[in-house]
Amino acid sequence: MRVIFALLLTAVISFSAFSQKSKSEIIKEFSSGVIDYGELTLNEYSPISSFNKIAYDQADKSITLTKENMASALSEAVAYKACFISVGTYTLVKVTDFNKKVMSGSWGCKLPFGEGYIQKGTLLHKEDYLNNIIGVPSSQRRMMFLFK
Repeated sequence: MRVIFALLLTAVISFSAFSQKSKSEIIKEFSSGVIDYGELTLNEYSPISSFNKIAYDQADKSITLTKENMASALSEAVAYKACFISVGTYTLVKVTDFNKKVMSGSWGCKLPFGEGYIQKGTLLHKEDYLNNIIGVPSSQRRMMFLFK
């Protein structure tokens, strides 16, 4: 009986380990239909950093976000098919609803709703208003990538 239990436990652990998607697969799926990865690969340990490099090359427009330009950047982003925002190498968010907004005191403008991933060892999925995902204005580099 113990042998059967041990075999079952091993099978369940092995199956769950193999069925989980890698970080790079999650980011590729999240940005599919917008980013053309072709033969390009994402760094498994830092897929958002790899995404930033590829998005910078493929985006129709890239904007470094600051408190001063956030409102105008978001106004411009409405005209594009897709809008991604990255914070450093650990946060990636896609704006999903420009009409669903909340006022952000930190950013001094209304920020839309989005979904994305924050890398804290694993990738944590989050759906919320941008201010709750990208944080407050700081010296960290925040990039907006716009795609037609």
